Amino acid sequence: MSRLALFALAAVLCSSTLPAETPAPSSLEIVVTGAKSNKGLIRVAVCPAQAGFPDCGSKAVRTVSVPLSAGGARVVLGGLAPGNYAVSLFHDANANGKLDTFAGIPREGYGFSRNPPFRPRAPRFDEAEIAVSGETRAAIGLRYIL
Repeated sequence: MSRLALFALAAVLCSSTLPAETPAPSSLEIVVTGAKSNKGLIRVAVCPAQAGFPDCGSKAVRTVSVPLSAGGARVVLGGLAPGNYAVSLFHDANANGKLDTFAGIPREGYGFSRNPPFRPRAPRFDEAEIAVSGETRAAIGLRYIL
């Protein structure tokens, strides 16, 4: 190879950028307190932005159901991509898979990350948004209306 060709090859190799490293997966520990009973399950949804929070349904990055113990529950969700999420959950006391309501008012306990204050509407994503990076913890207190 000529010197010019070697120089050109070296320039290309030195100028190329290395692929960006993929951030290590994160985990989210969710601690739920304030359950009125240990019957049923806690149903959890971890929602990304633009997923229709709090009812993100199939757009949730993770959903899980956990049993209650001593008036609460704890779950650790691993393998999450670092980013901003909002958590919605409810106490499915009768284990029927849905949040029971009466005239639109929840009959079962519910909660959101960052525990936004009560309003006569569901919280917006930004009111419940948490940054998940590395090992992150969210403590959520259940709220009962009826």
